[in-house]
Amino acid sequence: MMISVGVVGATGLVGATMISVLQERSFPVDRFHAFASGESRGKTVLFRNQNYPVEIISPETLCKGIILFGATSAEVAEKWIPQCIESGAVIIDNSSAYRMNPEVLLAVPEVNGHLIKGTENLIANPNCSTIQLVVALSPLAAMRLIRWVSVATYQAVSGAGYSALDELSRQQNRMGIKPGASHLHENIITRIGTPDTNGYCDEELKLMHETCKIMNLDFPVFASTARVPVRTGHTESVVVKFNSPLPAEEAASVLTNTPGITVSQSGCSPVDVVNTDTVVVDRIRNYPDDPTILQFWVLADNLRKGAALNAVQIAEKMIGAGPDI
Repeated sequence: MMISVGVVGATGLVGATMISVLQERSFPVDRFHAFASGESRGKTVLFRNQNYPVEIISPETLCKGIILFGATSAEVAEKWIPQCIESGAVIIDNSSAYRMNPEVLLAVPEVNGHLIKGTENLIANPNCSTIQLVVALSPLAAMRLIRWVSVATYQAVSGAGYSALDELSRQQNRMGIKPGASHLHENIITRIGTPDTNGYCDEELKLMHETCKIMNLDFPVFASTARVPVRTGHTESVVVKFNSPLPAEEAASVLTNTPGITVSQSGCSPVDVVNTDTVVVDRIRNYPDDPTILQFWVLADNLRKGAALNAVQIAEKMIGAGPDI
């Protein structure tokens, strides 16, 4: 089976990573399209040793059945996705536009891939922090009932795109801070997005809501998110309260045998997960005074498993192709 494929937002950081993953995993592409905004007009995108001109997406440029990987903002996605669905396209969208829509599947193949039928016209790709969290939580939820989860994230600058990475480099080279830019170098920004009336920022709300939707479970997620001066690789400190004791050794054994997870007890860092496809669960331990509480770290490359790889794995599930997860 050979398929027409398009990447919408192909010149952005996530779009470029999607293109790399499609090539690495030998996704069966017949025709390839690189879509981007008018600002990228005249540019080309390299795919399988061939340069493709950047196109402006419109229903007229699409063929029925084309798979589109969306790597745009939610505001942009809300404009192009409805028209493309009407034209017969199949869309895997990385924005937050449709994630919490009850009629749209929010998918992480390791967790709820069995729900992917291959007949969907739109599947939502979750937030980068949510993906690595649910990959780690899902095997544990099969062992014990989760009462609550607390997660603090330390998120890489690449999660904010090329411009943020350029700004980090600028600041690291002592070139000052551009007007309107965040102070990234040697700093921690303790909110990602605009806080709501309860004080929770966008990134925290995504973790709180998306986690339960993907896992099809209902438990509180106490989320705190921060941006740290790391280029790539999100780190999460996770505390889970279960309804009954779960020994750390038992949890580690199950996680070790779960596809897509690497267990470490030696201390892992973001630099260890860059350009890898695994979710690392590190330093699994019980709280000494309560064996129903498990603590651990979760790390992953936010551009790959946190975005591009997960989207391509969804597409592979849809067409029944690709390597095992």
